[in-house]
Amino acid sequence: MNYKLAGLLLAGGQSARFAGNKLLSQHPIANTSLVTYSAYQLKNALSDDTASVQSHIEMLVITGKWDKSVRDALSHLPVSVITNTNWQEGIAASIREGVSYLAAGKPLVDIEDKHSVALTHSEAVPSHILITLADLPKVSSYDLRELIEASKANPSHVVCSEWLNEGKTKLTVPAIFPADAFDDLMAISGDIGAKPVIMEYKKAGKLTAVPIPNAEFDIDTPQDWVSLY
Repeated sequence: MNYKLAGLLLAGGQSARFAGNKLLSQHPIANTSLVTYSAYQLKNALSDDTASVQSHIEMLVITGKWDKSVRDALSHLPVSVITNTNWQEGIAASIREGVSYLAAGKPLVDIEDKHSVALTHSEAVPSHILITLADLPKVSSYDLRELIEASKANPSHVVCSEWLNEGKTKLTVPAIFPADAFDDLMAISGDIGAKPVIMEYKKAGKLTAVPIPNAEFDIDTPQDWVSLY
């Protein structure tokens, strides 16, 4: 298999419990906005030489309600951004938007210069997509590389993050999905994310879970920053 990985960063939520755009809140360790931190971690994981990832399959950011402010925050990064106009539905709409865009082999556009990357259709279509969230303040590029290496070793599997909450095992994004799962991802709806696809692959015996304790922590309210750092 010619392993071609694309990254999909979901930044389309409405931050309903934050009284503002939580993705612009300051990461106290990285000293940058939360969305910039998350974008850097994904970008670094995809570009790491040891991961042997095709450099021309880069990353796509999906925005929503806070489209302009997120685009402004990422304007210094060589990433592509598209808007999910159906953001009110929930996270599934952002997943569908991103996966359908990447699976179609559309050219990625650099938000700095708006020039399309010159790739053939076959070069632009990924064999796998790494989906992660922009509100995970502890997930690092190292964590994402762990998922990438597991995916390369098990390319037909969904590779997801595994962590414990009150003694119960959670299987979540960040996760990497092979091309066979793209249609399943584009069939989900509502505000439930990729969990149904992860569980479907678990039942089929085609799930690899990687311990990523940092995946447990997300930012929903300003108080979450206080409890984390």
